[in-house]
Amino acid sequence: MTTKPEMLSRIEATFSQLTPSEKRVGSWLLAHAAQIPFETAESIGQASGTSGITVGRFLRKLGYRNLEDAKKSLRDPYQPWGMNERLDSWQQQRPLSSRLQHALSLEVDAITQVYQLAQTDAFRQVVHNLAHADAVFVLGIQSTRGIANAFFSHLEYLRPRVSYSEGASGSWVESLNSGFSHPYVVLTDTRTYSAMARQYCRVASEKGIPLALITDIWCPWARDYPMDFTAGENRYRSLLGFACPRELSVQPAAVGRGGSAG
Repeated sequence: MTTKPEMLSRIEATFSQLTPSEKRVGSWLLAHAAQIPFETAESIGQASGTSGITVGRFLRKLGYRNLEDAKKSLRDPYQPWGMNERLDSWQQQRPLSSRLQHALSLEVDAITQVYQLAQTDAFRQVVHNLAHADAVFVLGIQSTRGIANAFFSHLEYLRPRVSYSEGASGSWVESLNSGFSHPYVVLTDTRTYSAMARQYCRVASEKGIPLALITDIWCPWARDYPMDFTAGENRYRSLLGFACPRELSVQPAAVGRGGSAG
């Protein structure tokens, strides 16, 4: 298990108190830790949709003099993410149109990022909770309802007491008042970042209900609540990219329960 650099820990610890612009910078830094040594304040500002001045001000707020000072904290033992595999030989044998080629590259990027995410402590915590919770509630929102339902279908074969809800007619209330001592909720929100999802996370946090939020790094409120948070960049909004975290978590969860749904 690798040691998380001090700068990333500081960002996570203060994220809920940051301004919207600072959250964009912080989210980008958390998702691109391996790239930081090669970036400038201006390039980070451009990538995060802010500015170099905002980046510098944010780093000083974290306690660093400038970006070079912040980079020193990344020299702790840390394993950077590897380069994405591009399926070069397959592409050479089967040429695609430029549009399809670009779409394929984005899909591969999204999936590769998820496999890298599966090596993190946050992902391992989600798997542990899926295996050992008294009951699991899977909630689907907007365009991710189908993926959430598929995850529910796989998980219910592997463990008892798994429920699915789309939130219609207030059906999420059951997950907030289930009566179980140790429930666990898995919630997905992407694209437009539903106000309903944010409200649910707030209420679940107030009730002390353990919750996993699967989203992308652009969700502006994802770190405002104490929960298991897994996010990839996924600007392409790839449905494959959002399906992968669930598929990767199912088998380890089954192993954690001894491979039996009973």
